[in-house]
Amino acid sequence: MNIDQLRHVYDRLAPVYDKSAGLLENVVLGDLRQAFGDQLRGDTLEIAIGSGLNLPYYTPAVTRAAGVDLSSGMLEEARQRADTLGRKIELVQMNAEQLAFPDQSFDTVAVSLALCTVPRPSVALDEIARVCRPDGVAVFLEHVRSPNWPVYAFERLWSPIQERTMGCSLVRESVAAIQHSGFRVMSEHSRLLGIFRLVVATPPVGR
Repeated sequence: MNIDQLRHVYDRLAPVYDKSAGLLENVVLGDLRQAFGDQLRGDTLEIAIGSGLNLPYYTPAVTRAAGVDLSSGMLEEARQRADTLGRKIELVQMNAEQLAFPDQSFDTVAVSLALCTVPRPSVALDEIARVCRPDGVAVFLEHVRSPNWPVYAFERLWSPIQERTMGCSLVRESVAAIQHSGFRVMSEHSRLLGIFRLVVATPPVGR
């Protein structure tokens, strides 16, 4: 899907997204959202914040928060969740491939379950590197191609349907893409036969 198609799909899904995701959320992710939130600190940008499902896991270590998403519908859901939680956050409609922030703006740049959907993940990763401070970190929570062959066979079978309906690929090798973009992986945790990965990385040297 292109950017306009993705925006339309997620604007349409926004009112029901949490309910549909919530059915399997605890089963497939376990404590990974909590672990994701524990890594956020300082001036923090969450890319593709969606409906704000990570917001309950932000800790006081986050001193300033910003969230961007392609979908205005999703941002409205995130705004309501932030208000309910009393979480102060700047929410802006923005494309992950073209972030309207100056270089080295954030201590932490985070993204969850979105590199599977971004049309050009390498471009988005370059943008993450650009806006992350040299001594900062990037935090990724993603689903990827499983190293388990039977699981990968199922992912490959189901992925075309998922891509047509939500623009989401089930077989992207996002951790490899992160490393290929020059990030240095500091830690990596996996869940559910390697499908879900939580990666904490430092930005490329010299950015």
